[in-house]
Amino acid sequence: MLRLVSYYTPTHADMFSRFVRQRAWGFDERVFVECGQTCPTGSFKDDGWNDCMLDKLKVLINLPADNQPTLYVDADVALMPTLVEWCRWYAEHLEDDTVAFSDDVIQWCAGVMLFRTSRRVQSWWQTVADLSVAWDLPDQDAINHLRMQSASRKGGRLPVKVSLLPRDVVCNWATVNAPTVPAAWDGEPFTVPPTCLAWHANWTIGVERKVQMLERVVLGETSNAAPASA
Repeated sequence: MLRLVSYYTPTHADMFSRFVRQRAWGFDERVFVECGQTCPTGSFKDDGWNDCMLDKLKVLINLPADNQPTLYVDADVALMPTLVEWCRWYAEHLEDDTVAFSDDVIQWCAGVMLFRTSRRVQSWWQTVADLSVAWDLPDQDAINHLRMQSASRKGGRLPVKVSLLPRDVVCNWATVNAPTVPAAWDGEPFTVPPTCLAWHANWTIGVERKVQMLERVVLGETSNAAPASA
């Protein structure tokens, strides 16, 4: 069984429906949660953004600890037709206490994650939520702040193991420009790798701009249908 999880707010509902809900082909279970609009603009790090990210963590915390392979995606992710087959293959090699984050080039990205809902992983989401509140940081910043603190201490380690999903499969504006770290996308042309099975519109700000990016991505989806390898 493979579970797909996402959440959305009213500002992101149409985008979520177009690029996640309507493209969730083949998943055995879908957990889609609508949350309140705690961030009025729905834009990155505007007022209320941290509370919005806590809602995301609550969705993850409330998943059953049944050890099922689970793909989490944000509402601004475009899913490709054979993503589900690739995730099933990848999950076969995924240890129970590992979270595979997408690669944001400069840090781990919590917008696309593949994991098993083991007790240790489910406890990890609560840890991230507690630290997010204590440090007044959104989920991804709390994760990467903890990562740096752990790396700075001799023998330090995180409560879970971490791996990164391959950049040519889970893609974004930064991965297609790597090793150069670009400015936020502002309408420039880009090429979607033929191996791309999920595209995260996280390097651009505002729902309208995200939709423009995702529309460009799905126009080329016929060239992205072949299974990719890690």
